[in-house]
Amino acid sequence: MQVRFERTGERRYAVAVLRRQHGDLRMDPAPGYSDLIPHDLVHLVVEEEFDLKQGIFGSLAAGGNAGTFVPTDELRTKAWARQVERRNRSTGGEMERSEDLAAQVYPRWLRHRGHLPGSHYVRQDPPPTDLSGRELDRVYVRLDELSQQWRAVDVGESITVEWPGPERA
Repeated sequence: MQVRFERTGERRYAVAVLRRQHGDLRMDPAPGYSDLIPHDLVHLVVEEEFDLKQGIFGSLAAGGNAGTFVPTDELRTKAWARQVERRNRSTGGEMERSEDLAAQVYPRWLRHRGHLPGSHYVRQDPPPTDLSGRELDRVYVRLDELSQQWRAVDVGESITVEWPGPERA
């Protein structure tokens, strides 16, 4: 599964999910714009780095829509909605953990890089964390890499990230 982060305006972005088994999805606009890195890209990184298979992107890979994505090629019928809702219930068990990890990691990453968290829509004081310094450093490396790519994207352009887990039926 590929996840494309598109800069759609001066302070707007969209997320396109390109799936082979379940049809493509899109969220436009997506929440949490930042010039440094989109909020949903932070989720992708923490889910990848901490092996969350049932977070937002794991749910998408299993045919869900994480409650926010809409199909791009098929009609949103009642049957589609029922099927996706069943998949969401059975595949999204780690979404809360993904939110917690993003809330722990993002403000710490901003401070680590010398940015003021308040200017990037996060609390001034990050919540307590049970993550080790080594775990945070590993995540920072990936965030740095993707942030550098994102900052080079102009309006109308995008970056694509491959979700490491397989799509599931």
